[in-house]
Amino acid sequence: MTDSNYDKISRQLDALMDELTGQNFTRLVSSDAWEPGWNIYEYSERYVICVDLAGMSHQEIDVHVDRGTLRINGYREKPDWPAEDETPSIHVMEIDWGRFERTLGIPADVDASNVSATYRNGYLWVLLPKQTG
Repeated sequence: MTDSNYDKISRQLDALMDELTGQNFTRLVSSDAWEPGWNIYEYSERYVICVDLAGMSHQEIDVHVDRGTLRINGYREKPDWPAEDETPSIHVMEIDWGRFERTLGIPADVDASNVSATYRNGYLWVLLPKQTG
């Protein structure tokens, strides 16, 4: 599949998800960083985003909201088994490491001045309160 075909399919899937959920989230993709998995929830008074960032401390994670865009980025070290004298053979390597970034265009009803985030048990929780009134 060529990049242009991928982009076309990605835009079609985004439009379909927006239509199915009735929301207007915009997904932006960075090509040189891995993207952690996330779940996006909506409650009556807020949106909640849960990002899977196992093996990190909260100091290694940056969360920014600017001009209607939420950006989560940082760097995760490669998981290494404690020091051994022998170099292992790798059979499966599925855990991403290095620079990561996820970017999301947020709905207009988000109160960007009151966005908050907490990190516990390997999950980053970002709370996007809806504007009142």
